[in-house]
Amino acid sequence: MNNPRKWVIGLCLTAILFFGIYLLLFNLVVPKTAYLTLPQKWWRIPLGQPRSIVHDYLGKPIARQNQADSTLEEWVSGSKGKKYRLHLYYYTDTVVVNYSIHYHYKNWLVERDYLIDSLSHR
Repeated sequence: MNNPRKWVIGLCLTAILFFGIYLLLFNLVVPKTAYLTLPQKWWRIPLGQPRSIVHDYLGKPIARQNQADSTLEEWVSGSKGKKYRLHLYYYTDTVVVNYSIHYHYKNWLVERDYLIDSLSHR
């Protein structure tokens, strides 16, 4: 005769194991590997530089819906499901004072946005 209590304990242990693997994978492994695979030019963001130097180094930013805010520019890189977004913030429209790099991961199981790196010049 099978003991139903053993089945319940086995099922609970299996669920805890899968939940632990999920947490390890999506809270530790994905953000660490995303940081290591950043686009090469994004390793050195030219903080304190004027807009013209930034555009020479990084290229043209993407066009945004709200063009009225000229203190923010955005670049995008990556493939479907694994996109990097670089936001640069300007002081009085001329000098880069801070940046943030986000990584958006999406697959059939999970969709998450990670803050990979950020720094402020001020």
